Amino acid sequence: MVEAVEVDGRGLTLEAVGRIAAGAAVRIAPGAWSRIEAGRAVVDDMVTRGEPSYGITTGFGSQKDYALQPAEMATFNRRVLTAHASFAPGEAAGEAVLRAALGVQLNQFATGMSGVRPELVSALVERLAGADLPPVRLGCSVGASDIVALSQAALPLLEGRELGPKEAMSLLNSNSLTLGHGALFLLECRRLLGALDLAAALSLEGLRGNPGAWSAAVEIAHPQPGHRAAGHHLRGLLEGSALWHSGEPRFLQDPLSFRCVPQIHGALYAALGWAWGIWEAELNAVVDNPVIDLEARRPVSHGSMESTLLTLSLDAVRLAIAKALQAGNERVHKLQWPQFSGLPVGLAAEAGASGGVQFLNIAHIATAKLAAATHAAQPVTTLYRGQICDGVEDVAGLAPVAVTEGERQAGAAWVAVTIEAIVASWAIRRRGLEPAGLGHGLRAAAEALTPLLPIGREGEVPFDLGPAVATFQDLAPAAPLV
Repeated sequence: MVEAVEVDGRGLTLEAVGRIAAGAAVRIAPGAWSRIEAGRAVVDDMVTRGEPSYGITTGFGSQKDYALQPAEMATFNRRVLTAHASFAPGEAAGEAVLRAALGVQLNQFATGMSGVRPELVSALVERLAGADLPPVRLGCSVGASDIVALSQAALPLLEGRELGPKEAMSLLNSNSLTLGHGALFLLECRRLLGALDLAAALSLEGLRGNPGAWSAAVEIAHPQPGHRAAGHHLRGLLEGSALWHSGEPRFLQDPLSFRCVPQIHGALYAALGWAWGIWEAELNAVVDNPVIDLEARRPVSHGSMESTLLTLSLDAVRLAIAKALQAGNERVHKLQWPQFSGLPVGLAAEAGASGGVQFLNIAHIATAKLAAATHAAQPVTTLYRGQICDGVEDVAGLAPVAVTEGERQAGAAWVAVTIEAIVASWAIRRRGLEPAGLGHGLRAAAEALTPLLPIGREGEVPFDLGPAVATFQDLAPAAPLV
């Protein structure tokens, strides 16, 4: 059983979203119920007084100037939710993504600033505890609220239940699906960054490279927080390695793809740390429009559903991942070139027409995956062009696209980084190095990967990379945050 996550609208973390996605129940903090009731009282007061208020006593979007009468509000909320739930062909959101999205939405409702009834919040808590989550399609949001997908997600709430004023708006007008989906991507990025560090350190062992370039003295001269975090983690992986002994490194100075690992990975540490802070702030923000000002007891229209900052942060992360993978791909090739490795071409047992890792052509696969990961890194921030809702919605942040591109990139990245670890482990084996002479943080990976490789059996049966990728994903440590 996964321990329940308590939400109060203020302290939801990415790790907590990950626990919700993995099956943890959600409960509303006791102190949140009074805020929920206070927010609802403001909505009810607006309806009683008949005061024009966007999405409460009026229509939505370009239909905002049309007033609603109290007698038609329940029907309107039902119809607007159904109307916005158009299903287009496309990928369905997985259970983990849906659970994460519902957790984020409940955290928003716990602030009281959405103005929904306590009964609706309780219904969502019960729904998350159930096993039957609704079908929801990805790829239909421009990043100015996940309107289509969240309407689809809310449809089961219409069964045997009337929605009150503003509740359709609150259910569909947030970025909770994007935030939940993106949170899972960022959690995966921590593991991927740990894997990138692990593969690079294995490559240094395989080359018998010089760890001096990764020393703390370099960070004192170049005081970038990301560089410092990367260097500290890399040195931890190499702790206990024979490479630290005088005369063990083969070169005074290695190629830049080896020498600059702390700087290149440091850029990803910095980008991930920046995105992590932005995302956690947004998990605890309310972008429901209008937002209920609990102190002034009035609704306020705004544009906080705009997601450019989320998109920009993920663009930075994806670009940094691509750069790190490019450097890793260079190390894959250097380890196979005799003039750099000092070993037979392709890490074969001996120079000849066949054998070795190059004979398996996995460097071709690595380069293909690198191309896919680099393509997925292309910036999304400036791609929006649209005049939605009769020109009212003329800008949008496209954060959902940045998330799905990140997910696509991660799939290719795991294969590429595993291939670096495979080639490095192959080089370690060819040198006859014992695991005990490797860095403490590398021994488990080398010992687990090497038996999966067809060393000495190249060409007998096709080599399946799948088990090695799964093993490396399980072994890779989550990188520390800057």
